[in-house]
Amino acid sequence: MQTIALPPENLIIYTLDMVGIFACSAAATVLAKRLNLDIFGALLVSCVGAVGGGTLRDLLLDRHPVFWLHDLNYLYLICATSITVQIFYHWFEKLDRAMRWFDALGLAAFTVIGIEAALAQNMPLPVVLLMGIITAVAGGMMRDVFCRQLPLLLHKEIYITAALSGGIAYLLMRHAGISLWLRDVATLLLIFTVRMLAVYRGWNLPSITLPPGPRPDKSAN
Repeated sequence: MQTIALPPENLIIYTLDMVGIFACSAAATVLAKRLNLDIFGALLVSCVGAVGGGTLRDLLLDRHPVFWLHDLNYLYLICATSITVQIFYHWFEKLDRAMRWFDALGLAAFTVIGIEAALAQNMPLPVVLLMGIITAVAGGMMRDVFCRQLPLLLHKEIYITAALSGGIAYLLMRHAGISLWLRDVATLLLIFTVRMLAVYRGWNLPSITLPPGPRPDKSAN
């Protein structure tokens, strides 16, 4: 595979992508080990969690080949991360907060990557936001389904909302002419902060169900 010198803008995107791959691979491996999967089962779950969202994004945007087939460094990083986490699992298991940080970091990085991939294809803004969300959450949903867990995005916790708010902020900064690296970093920090505040402060989305009406008074009969 030929090594290509990336321009600074692409290098920022590539670095963010690798950060997301590492974070999601680590989080998926910890989940797999908690369910007592073997080394290959943990590797499979790690791969699904790390590249599932980006693969779905590339298929929807008709980008071929999908990113991890074009650059095998993604698979190398996933395997190295998963095996390292498996070897030192008892240390990682004690760092439950760190796993939440990994998950939030992956959510933030993949949202930015999905948005920029859609913008590169000149997609309409609603599609751009959707691609950001799909890239961020689809891999985690596939991971949870593989492990027979209720997907995290179906919980009451703020998850998709964090990605959506970051995506909107990114597009506003882009419209304002803010440089790529600055809006990438700002969006990353915004999504990560919103997600972690939701986790540690117990923020949930409000219910839209109307309260029940007054019950009929049976004594009146």
